Amino acid sequence: MITTKYVRDNIERIRESLSRRESAFQIDTLLQLDSDRRGLLTDLQLLQSERNKRGLEISEKKKSGNEASNLLEGMDMLKGRINEIERRIPEYDQKIESLLQTLPNIMHKDVPKGKSDEDNPEIKRVGEIRKKSSDPHELILERLGLIDIESAAKVAGSRFYYLKGDLVLLEQSLGRFALDEIAGRGYTPVIPPYMLKKRYYRGTVPLENFEEMLYATSEPIESRGREDYERIEDELFMIATAEHPLAAMHAGRVFNKEELPLRYVGISPSFRREAGSHGRDTKGIFRVHQFNKVEQVIISDDDSDKYHMELLANSEEIIGKLGIPYRVIEICTGDLSKKDARSFDIEGYMPSQQRYRELFSCSNCTDWQSMRLDMKYDSGGERRYVHTLNATGVSIERMLVAIVENYSNPDGSIDVPEVLVRYVGKGRITKL
Repeated sequence: MITTKYVRDNIERIRESLSRRESAFQIDTLLQLDSDRRGLLTDLQLLQSERNKRGLEISEKKKSGNEASNLLEGMDMLKGRINEIERRIPEYDQKIESLLQTLPNIMHKDVPKGKSDEDNPEIKRVGEIRKKSSDPHELILERLGLIDIESAAKVAGSRFYYLKGDLVLLEQSLGRFALDEIAGRGYTPVIPPYMLKKRYYRGTVPLENFEEMLYATSEPIESRGREDYERIEDELFMIATAEHPLAAMHAGRVFNKEELPLRYVGISPSFRREAGSHGRDTKGIFRVHQFNKVEQVIISDDDSDKYHMELLANSEEIIGKLGIPYRVIEICTGDLSKKDARSFDIEGYMPSQQRYRELFSCSNCTDWQSMRLDMKYDSGGERRYVHTLNATGVSIERMLVAIVENYSNPDGSIDVPEVLVRYVGKGRITKL
């Protein structure tokens, strides 16, 4: 688990990283709380030692028939001071634990400097923009009778959808295509749980920032007070991506170095409340509460840079084969997530917006998750924390948007990308 010893041992690297992030994390408060707690522990040990010593003296006096009332009075004072310290230590533990859980990861030395997403530098641009503009995807799909946003809003609320007809085949084909591509590179396919206990979610993301994006389960009103219903004993969250249950799958595990790296490709629905996105991308299926996603996860030793580049290459290969013009950007210091040491995004070109939008993310979390999930590996008798890395295989609904807009024809039909034809069973999608 992440500890104050880790902070003390790495304090210069942590301070330098916090400075580059321009983070408001209270590192000095954490250090002071740790120092005060260790001081209390020292006092407690001294008082306990004194109590034991006096206890022996009292026992000896009683055995010899001598008066021990003065020692007993002093013993009561000692017990009072010990009880007070024992009461205060858990208060320090709680404050320290709360700060440790929110400590940002130590950034990679090559993360570019910047204050916001506007400062994320473009690394490269790939693919010719064949179609500079188009109607929005939702209009194209509505004309073909392949999407019904209005009915979904009636029965489920905003940011939900019904997909119909050949669009369902195209949607399913994207997941299977990405799964085949990544599994073919030696990744083990996994269907993870779609819910995760809170204590494990806390190990995968900075929950104080991320919890507002999650859907939590609750007991149905009808089940309250009834013995024949299975109780929900743990607070459960619907997963926002397969990354989270895949990262938590080996919590508490110690690997042999020879077992690493582990490569997984997960496929699952994802559920997000999209907190903070009010008014953004309200039409269509680009930003929705429920979507399907293929996710790549690698668990490695602490030499993880090469695996980060491997994941990025996999994602680029997929979007390249789908024929979507794209660019790669690197996330700058001011835009980097707390859990990430380094991260890249791949943005696909959206003709209706005449700009690139995020379709893939690719992050190296180094030991941020593994310290919180207690995942280690044995290297020559020394136990070290594994590194966890993740990347989008395909975010299916977002990729549908890119395909519909880039492959739509003047007559309203949609060409199926060549690599998906064998899955869909046809090369063009027309009106339902």
